[in-house]
Amino acid sequence: MSTPRPRSVTLACVYGGLGGVLATVALYEALAGWGSIEVQEALRQGLEPLGADPDAVLPTLRWVVMALLVGSIAATVFSFFTARGHQSSRIGLSVLAGLGAAGFLATGVAGLLPAILGLLIVYLLWTAPAREWFAVMNGRTPLSLGTAPSVPSAPTPFTPAGQPGAPGQPAQPGQPVQPPPYDPAQHATVPQPGALPPGGRPRPVGLALLISGIAYLVGALGSGVVLLALVALRDEVTKQYEQNDLLQRQLDSAGITAGEMVTLGTWLFGGWLVISLLGLGATAWAASGAPTGWWALVVVSVVTAGFAALGLPVGLVWILGAIVVIVQLSRPEAKAWFRRA
Repeated sequence: MSTPRPRSVTLACVYGGLGGVLATVALYEALAGWGSIEVQEALRQGLEPLGADPDAVLPTLRWVVMALLVGSIAATVFSFFTARGHQSSRIGLSVLAGLGAAGFLATGVAGLLPAILGLLIVYLLWTAPAREWFAVMNGRTPLSLGTAPSVPSAPTPFTPAGQPGAPGQPAQPGQPVQPPPYDPAQHATVPQPGALPPGGRPRPVGLALLISGIAYLVGALGSGVVLLALVALRDEVTKQYEQNDLLQRQLDSAGITAGEMVTLGTWLFGGWLVISLLGLGATAWAASGAPTGWWALVVVSVVTAGFAALGLPVGLVWILGAIVVIVQLSRPEAKAWFRRA
């Protein structure tokens, strides 16, 4: 019988998930139209009253928006796994909600309501019922608030009925007490949350390996093909950029030439190919069950999430996949499986 989830945890996960989804959509739309004249003019009009140089601030601002997008996606994923009792996701959601509240408070009165919502999420995740529920879900037995721990007393010697010392029968000095008959049900092992399965790898580990393997395989093949085209057909690609009016206007708004764009693409896809190959190696390493394989896959997933932000909106899929892999590898049964060696 599963332990019912407290209402405070449910509300926190709903608020965090909806806030993350809404923020992801808004930030994605902002990045998708970043190179348009309308967005650039709107950003310039907002920065000029503050005395900031738009040409110097806009590149940094774009990186900030990318980081916020990664954070909003992470908040959405953390909300889902927090609702299932995942302790690391609860901590991650609390940190993101707290940072979001601080950021909204810095914007003034306009960010007061979102800041209150972020603080409310943190409070709901750490109420007394929430702490007890997470303790139970992660294999710990919490003490009820306001009660002292009970110390089990020594077991009462069992004496069969009809013998001296049995209930209703007087005990005789020096009379040996018969032990109870063996009952297999009393000695059965009760599986605890996070315990290892009787055979094979845990489900979270299998899911993490499946997602990372597919993502890095697709990334390696796709980036390899594009990189080959950029290197072998550099002049043709540059000519296509120069002859296409729409692409040329985008290059002009970004302040780079077609040749510089091809060079930048070559470096980006080359870097993505390297990360994908490292990811495949880390996935195979983790599949062996080595404890260092866990660290390798987690580190590569973090690097992947950061590098994929450069390739938005396509990189959104790899950001989401990297966060799910990290969450799955952080589950207690996954960590226990890697520590078994």
